[in-house]
Amino acid sequence: MADTGTADPQAASVVDRAPVAARPRKVASIREVGRRETLVLGATGLVAVLVLWEVAARAGWINSLITSSPSGVATAAKDLLSAGTLLPAMGSTLRLFVLGFGISLVGGLIIGTLIGWYKRANAVVDPWISILYASPRIAFLPLIAVWFGPGLLGQIVVVVLIAIFPIIINVASGVAAIDRGHLRMARSFLATNRDVLLTVALPGAVPAVASGVRQGLMTSLLGVVVAEYFLGNTGVGGIIFQSGLTLRTGAAMLGALIFAVSALLLTSLLKAIEKRLDRWRV
Repeated sequence: MADTGTADPQAASVVDRAPVAARPRKVASIREVGRRETLVLGATGLVAVLVLWEVAARAGWINSLITSSPSGVATAAKDLLSAGTLLPAMGSTLRLFVLGFGISLVGGLIIGTLIGWYKRANAVVDPWISILYASPRIAFLPLIAVWFGPGLLGQIVVVVLIAIFPIIINVASGVAAIDRGHLRMARSFLATNRDVLLTVALPGAVPAVASGVRQGLMTSLLGVVVAEYFLGNTGVGGIIFQSGLTLRTGAAMLGALIFAVSALLLTSLLKAIEKRLDRWRV
C-alpha cells in the first residue's frame, strides 16, 4: 500500500533544484497579471477623473463655461458631427500629419544616417542643424507664410521644420555610437562599407532610431497644431482656435482630446514596431 502521509525527500529536492527555465508558465502568468492590473488601474483612474470632473461641473464647483465637462465635450462632438465639420477637419489634420511626419521621417533617417556614418558629411551639415535646432522655429512662421503661402504647403513646411531635427539627431548619434569592435570584426571579414552600414550600424542603432522616431512623432503632432493655428486656420487645430475665441470650450477640449488619443494610439503602434525591429537587431 502506498504511503500518502509523507513526501519523498529526494523527489522534493529534485523539484527544488529545477531550473527557472523549466517553469515558464508561472513566470508568464505573473507577467500577464501585472499587465492586466496595470490596464485595470489605468482605466479606473481615467474613469474616476472623468466622473469627478462631471460631478464638479454639475454641482457648480467649477465654471463649466471655462472648463466644460465630459458631457459638454460629448455634446460638442455631436453638434460638430451634425454640422458636418468634424470629420472633414479630422481628415484635413490626418492628411497634414501623414505628409509632414512622412517627409520628416524619411528625411531624418537619410540625413541622420549620412552625418552619423560619414564624417565629412557631418562636418558640412552639422552647423546648420545646430543653428536651426537651437533657434525658435516658430519665429519663422511669418516668413514661411510669405514664402510658401498659408495653405497646405506652408503647413507641411512648419511640421517638417519642427519634427525632423529630433529624428536626425537621434539617428546620427545612434549610428555614430556603434561599437568599434563590431565594425572592425565586420571589416575583417571583408565586408564593404555598405554592408557594414546595413548589417551592423543600422541594426545596432535601433534604440536610438526608435527614440528619434517617437520624438519626431510627438513633435509632428505639435507642428500640426501650430500650422493649423497660424496658417490657414484649418483642421482640428482650427476648431480649437476658433472655439477658444468664442468660448466654446467643449469643442476646444474635444479637439485637444482628439490629439491626445491620437498620440496615445500612435505611441502604442510605435512600441509594437520597435519590438519587431529589435528582433532584426538581435
